Formats: sequence, C-alpha cells, structure tokens
Amino acid sequence: MLELIYFILFWLFSFLFIILKSIKVNEFAIENEIIKQIANYSTLIKGIPLLIAMSFVFMIRPNESLFYIVLMSALLFCLAGDIGMEKGLLQGLPLFLVAQILFSITFIGQSLTQGLADESLLVSLIAFVCVILYIVLFVKYLDSSEKGLGEFKIPVIIYCGAISLMFISTVLLWTTLGFLNQITIGLISLGGFLFVFSDSVIALREFRGIRFSKDVLLVMVTYYSAIFLLSLSSILV
Repeated sequence: MLELIYFILFWLFSFLFIILKSIKVNEFAIENEIIKQIANYSTLIKGIPLLIAMSFVFMIRPNESLFYIVLMSALLFCLAGDIGMEKGLLQGLPLFLVAQILFSITFIGQSLTQGLADESLLVSLIAFVCVILYIVLFVKYLDSSEKGLGEFKIPVIIYCGAISLMFISTVLLWTTLGFLNQITIGLISLGGFLFVFSDSVIALREFRGIRFSKDVLLVMVTYYSAIFLLSLSSILV
C-alpha cells in the first residue's frame, strides 16, 4: 500500500512540475493567463518529488543501517542540486557530484555486503570499459564546439566520472544479486542509465547549444524516472 501511495504522489508532483515548467518556457502553448501565472511558481514544486522519495526511503527502511542513511543523503543532495540548477550550472553541478558519489557508496557497499562473485566483476568490468569509452568520446565532442567547455572542462570530466561510477555501481549490485534471477533489480541499473541520459541531454544543451523538441519534458521525465527507480533500491535489495 505504501508503495502505491509513493508511486501516485511522486508522479503527481513530477508531472505537475513538468507541465508547469513546459508552459513557463513556452514548450506548451497555453493562452490562459491564470495558468501562465501559476506556471511562474513551478520552481517551488520542483523539489517535492525528491522530498517524497526521501520520505519513502525513511518509512520503508527495515532498520537504521548505513545503506538507507546514505541513500537518503544522496536524494537530499539531488534536491539541493535541483535548487542550485535553477541559479546555474556552477551552483548545481557540485551538489549533484556529491549525490553521485553517495549513490555509488550506497550500491557498492550493498554489493560488498552481499559478496562479490567473479561474474559480477566481469560484467562490471565490461560496463566500466564501455562507460570510459563513452566519457572520452562525449567530452571530446562537447569540447569540439567553437565555445568549448572552457572553465567547465575539468568539472565536467570529474562529474562524468562520478555519474559513470554510479551507473557501474548499479550494474555491480544487479549482477551481485544475480541478474538472471533478479530482473526487478535491473530497475536500479535502468535508473542509473536514465540519470546518465538526462545529464547528457543537459550537457548537449549547455555546451553544444543543441535543443530537443520538448526539452523540459525529455530531461525531467528521464531525471524523475531515474530518481524514482534508484529510490526503489530501498525495497529491492
């Protein structure tokens, strides 16, 4: 029952923010002036799904183990990052960097608790090689524009490394728990992948000037999906 309530509340406020934000930046054409005025307050709603996710993890935790504390801390820094991103990339990026590190600590720690197998290490190593290749090519592409990454080059490389480590840690946890028999655990890895995807779209927009149709919808749906799936690790592990 708690899981159903969590699902409804999380996505209710998530889509409320996405719709209002899309109206605010004119991705959705709305003529009603009252709705346009309400859309100006969309930022106030942005962090509510994160608060709901943190509350869910807190309520669902079977004990006071470090796993749940670090997971809630990661979600807290995502919330802070959301607030920071409203002011600019420079304010939001460091907070999300901490969040990625905390997510990685959470999933790696849980994997070590379960006991690593050779199969887990092999699959994670393959994922690591693929991710490193992606980082190198993606950063090179971002920096190849006329503007380039500039002062953001080192921070972007560091952040790419952190979010990639987070994704690899979800793969490690999935394989450690037995991915052939634990398909639902794959939702955590899907969450990690969606986080990488969402941030990649933001990077393309910020450093290459590439804008997608319904940009807010694309970024925020994948971001909120990532947060939702990663928070489910509290009941799947």
